[in-house]
Order: sequence, then C-alpha cells, then structure tokens
Amino acid sequence: MHTRIIVTLVSAVLITSCGTTKLSSNDISEFNAGKKAIVRTYNQPIVAGMIFGEIPVAKIIAVDGKKIDNRVFKLDEQITIDVGLHEIEFSCSARGGYDERDFTEIIKLDLKSHHEYLVRCSFDSAFGVNGSYEPSFSVKEKRLK
Repeated sequence: MHTRIIVTLVSAVLITSCGTTKLSSNDISEFNAGKKAIVRTYNQPIVAGMIFGEIPVAKIIAVDGKKIDNRVFKLDEQITIDVGLHEIEFSCSARGGYDERDFTEIIKLDLKSHHEYLVRCSFDSAFGVNGSYEPSFSVKEKRLK
C-alpha cells in the first residue's frame, strides 16, 4: 500500500518537472507584436538523466542584473525579454554520484523580434586544466514568426 503512494508521488513530481514555465497572455501578445523575444532553457529529459546518471540543468538567474523568480519543479524555463542587447546570467549544475558541478556565466545576446533563443548547458567529458569538467553554454537562435 505504501509503495503505491510513494510511486504515485514520485511520478507526479517527475511529470511536473518535465514541463516548461508558461508565458502570460501579455508576454505572448508583446512577442507577437515584435516587442519581445523568448529566451528558454533547453535541458536534458529526466528519463535520459536517470539512464546516464546525471542531468545538467540550466537556469535563468538574471537579466541585465535584475534577478528573476525561480520556478519550482520545472525543468525548462522561458521568459520574454525586450528586443535589443541584454546581459543574461545563466547557471548550470549537474550531480553525478559524489561529483557536484556548478557554473554561472553572463551571456550577451542581441535579441531579435519574433525569435526564440534556446540555451543549453553541458560539462565536457574531458578534464580541463584545473582537473575538473569544462562547463559551457550553447545558444541556438530560432525564428518563430
């Protein structure tokens, strides 16, 4: 009996964790009007992380120095930002066994109207000069309209 409850709770957390944060109707209308662009983290699915032993997770920390709210139980985040040049701070963390890796970086992006920017983080499997994994962010730009 207790096993069913635990499995149900774990399943609910995993399902909600796979989601992407929603944009408000105001954000969507400003995006459609060409005033804003979408910046979205694109993380590895939880199932793949369970198979391969770790999940590098990218989070949006701040835009132009202003912190944004953290979303609980969401694997991917998306926000709209005014078009133009911005400094966006991202964090990346991964947990694999006893090894913990955390990394933050500020990326300058010149955001264009009707575009989505997918940000993903990774840690190189080859060891870097300081004896740890080399972290990096990749940004993929995609025109939506």
